[in-house]
Amino acid sequence: MIRVGQVFGAYGLDGAVKVYPLTDFDDRFQTGSALVLDGRQLQVEWSRPGQPGLVVKLQGIDNRTVAGLFRGRYLEVPDEAARGLGDGRYYHHQVVGLPVQTGSGLQLGTIEEVLERPANDVWVSREGAVEHLIPATRDAVLEVDLQARRVVVADWLVQVEDA
Repeated sequence: MIRVGQVFGAYGLDGAVKVYPLTDFDDRFQTGSALVLDGRQLQVEWSRPGQPGLVVKLQGIDNRTVAGLFRGRYLEVPDEAARGLGDGRYYHHQVVGLPVQTGSGLQLGTIEEVLERPANDVWVSREGAVEHLIPATRDAVLEVDLQARRVVVADWLVQVEDA
């Protein structure tokens, strides 16, 4: 499943939810679209911009109390509904599990999770007890090769200067 939004609260009395979108494709939330919430496929009755994010009304959630139970849960679509992303953009599941090395060949472990932050995602690479936080930016990530299964990052990410 691919996460396309996260519910961050109930909205109004009729069961609508406030959603933080996790997709570049706004049509995922259009009227009639199918989304999966807690393993159940639900149709979007209506949606509109909210501050922040969106307000989405899903069929089958008909009151504020029930809507509130989904706080923190994810709206998803099946993997087969995935759409191609532009150059230099990757789904989280594509990078998690890839080994990481610097441009000079220093091994930095494997990407184990992706942290979503306002400015950019941060890829967490671990090797044993050592953890590296890699900003998913063009100047930090030099290459992502999905075929060869590797990520190459800039050497400056691990260089430490003496004070």
